[in-house]
Amino acid sequence: MIEIVLLRLVHILGATVWVGSAVFGSVILMPVLACLGPAAGPVMAGLRARGMAAFMPTVALLTILSGLRLMWITSGGFSSSYFATTWGATYAASGAAAIVAFGVGMTVSRPLGMRMGALASRLASAPDDASRVALTAELTAVRRQNTLLTWLLGSLLIASASGMAVARYLG
Repeated sequence: MIEIVLLRLVHILGATVWVGSAVFGSVILMPVLACLGPAAGPVMAGLRARGMAAFMPTVALLTILSGLRLMWITSGGFSSSYFATTWGATYAASGAAAIVAFGVGMTVSRPLGMRMGALASRLASAPDDASRVALTAELTAVRRQNTLLTWLLGSLLIASASGMAVARYLG
């Protein structure tokens, strides 16, 4: 019983931080940074200095691992009969959405963010107007990609949290 309580705390609080950060990032932070242009560099540097690049993946990973352990316990060792139920299938699909979001975030979104940071740094020290124009165009294109990806990942996390919230009440 103590294990389940601790796992639920880690899982629910971690998911709250993870989903909340994703929504904040896509709805508020990214649009503000896009409007700031080169001035967004110090904001991103400040977030990196505060450990955001390590904190969020750690929270996400703890959320996923605690969820997998909870599923192991409640499903009787990943019993197929559990996943044949509506609630079991909903928990599984919701967990899969979060795992996909984490995987895409780490393999696509994170490198894209690092590329934006590198471009912004190069833009700040560009030697001439032609270089600034080229770097600005490239940075704008990468920001568009990142914006779409951020919305996609946020949507996956909202779908995951929604499924987790209602699964026990289905069928």
